[in-house]
Amino acid sequence: MKNLLLLILLTQSIAFAETKKPAPVEGEEVDLTKITEKYWAEGKETELGVVQNRKYTTAKKLEIATVFSQISSDAFLKVYGVGGAVGYHFSPYTSVHFVAWKALVSASDALIKFKEQTHATVDTNYPRAYYGFDVKQNFLYGKASLFGKMIIYVDLFIMGGIGITQTESGGYLTPNLGLGQKIYLNERMSINLDYRVMRYNETILGKNTTNLGKAVGERGNTTDVVSLGLSFFLF
Repeated sequence: MKNLLLLILLTQSIAFAETKKPAPVEGEEVDLTKITEKYWAEGKETELGVVQNRKYTTAKKLEIATVFSQISSDAFLKVYGVGGAVGYHFSPYTSVHFVAWKALVSASDALIKFKEQTHATVDTNYPRAYYGFDVKQNFLYGKASLFGKMIIYVDLFIMGGIGITQTESGGYLTPNLGLGQKIYLNERMSINLDYRVMRYNETILGKNTTNLGKAVGERGNTTDVVSLGLSFFLF
């Protein structure tokens, strides 16, 4: 009897639940707007979706930046660059910049070891400074969640330029190509990280007693530069 009673109650519950389901309306149209709004954000940071509008734009703005670089130009030299850049953004995608830095040079670990073992040194050509112009072209803009705590906005860009590398033995024309990104802190500031390859032909100077200060040969120098800096945008 108890099992029969449970069976009757279960049957009635199912029947009651089915009466609550709305009967389908023949020919009823589906509201695609509500479905679309669930999956496509309308500029709201709280929703997951595509970037429809740029939160931060650099168009028609002047940019002033600091530049701190690690420069790999010679295995026997440790080189860092300290300088800055001034640029103008013609649009959110294209900008031109004047870049300059002073080279801070010291002996690398390899050169220190060589001196200890041979009591001599190697012939080198110290870089002194670089100055030139870059053109940057943004090709990707996006946003991402940082540890689920905040939204960051990023521009990725390619760049190309030409300038002069000033060294102990003279100045040399230096074309360069690179890739970088801006991480926006707000509408007036960004963190910049970029990598560039620079190429120039140089004259090597003698550093030993027998050839001190004399030209001892020429070579093509391929320099890798990794730079980190902070930009300020002026309206």
